[in-house]
Amino acid sequence: MSLEFTVTHGVPGNDFWDNFSTLWHNSLYRSPFKSPHILRYFVGKTKSQTTVFQYFKEGQLRGVVFLKNNSGTFTFLSDLKTDVNFFVLDRHCTREEIEQFFLQFLQKVKQENWALILNNQPEWAGYMPTFQAAGQASGLYWLNYNYSVCPIAEADSPEELFARIGASHKFRYYANRLTKQQNAVFEALVDDTDLEIWAEEFCQAHIKRWAGTSTPSQYVSDEKRKFLAGCLRAWQFDAVLVRFSIRTPEGRIGFAIGLLEEKSVIFHATTFHPDYWKFSPGKALIYHIAGWMVPHGLRILDFGDGDEPYKYEAANRERKLNRIFISGKLNLLFRTKARTIKIIKDNPRVYRFYQNHLKPVAAQTAALIHLPEWLLSLM
Repeated sequence: MSLEFTVTHGVPGNDFWDNFSTLWHNSLYRSPFKSPHILRYFVGKTKSQTTVFQYFKEGQLRGVVFLKNNSGTFTFLSDLKTDVNFFVLDRHCTREEIEQFFLQFLQKVKQENWALILNNQPEWAGYMPTFQAAGQASGLYWLNYNYSVCPIAEADSPEELFARIGASHKFRYYANRLTKQQNAVFEALVDDTDLEIWAEEFCQAHIKRWAGTSTPSQYVSDEKRKFLAGCLRAWQFDAVLVRFSIRTPEGRIGFAIGLLEEKSVIFHATTFHPDYWKFSPGKALIYHIAGWMVPHGLRILDFGDGDEPYKYEAANRERKLNRIFISGKLNLLFRTKARTIKIIKDNPRVYRFYQNHLKPVAAQTAALIHLPEWLLSLM
């Protein structure tokens, strides 16, 4: 068995992207956050900061890790816009191949004296026990702990899921009320119809929704609005994007960015026009999306990263996301930061204070004084 592991820096060539596209389509989880065009878009943004670890078996690309280098601290490139960070591995990899993939990857980390912050790690991924074992055997500092959750609404069939959500007065009532009182219609856009217009309307509704709060919308920035539109275009190219909206005669009032992953719709980002808050467009969208999922054979509505209360009105279970810190054992400053963050996270009262009071101020201050992006990712 001929195995080869390589590391490249900067923008990969066209041949790589052809091979990666094949790998992604054959990958273990086929995550929309790792789809070819979205990662190519991110590489175009980071360029020389990009590092790609590649694993080949008999000349065929079988595994890839995209990283972003921030002065020696590495994060997943997909942290630019993600809920979950899977490793991209061919679904036909054997257990021994996966073990070698992680052992070689961590050996490179050790050789280069990198420090890694691996956010949004899916605890439920089948390869995680192998990764954990490789990390503990690597001789590196390794800290892996639960950091967040993905609430999901799941059923044995799409029909059962829709029946359960439809049986809830909360969702059916608001969907019907918008139809009857506002002449609202539900949209599910799977092509590029109105893509730029839709993206701008989403951003403007988001800005109005969060105006005057302690967490104003990031989309007040023209750069952030352009970035979102670019992400939507990239996902559209990879056929993983569905744009859901509620439209009245006055225009769209509710929005959800949906991403497709096997038997799931990921409820990636949502907002609504605040003038219609009493009609709960978000709840109406959940009802309509569950109905849309039936003819498309989708039985899991994944609410993405975060434990916001509204998600649990539909979700019937949750999946855990971990954060993993990896570095050389002599990197004492990095290890101290990692332990401090874990202590804050493990203390609910301190963490709530941090989330509600310190984090918004810290993020705004960090942006103003241009702190490194890997520090912003911790906030």
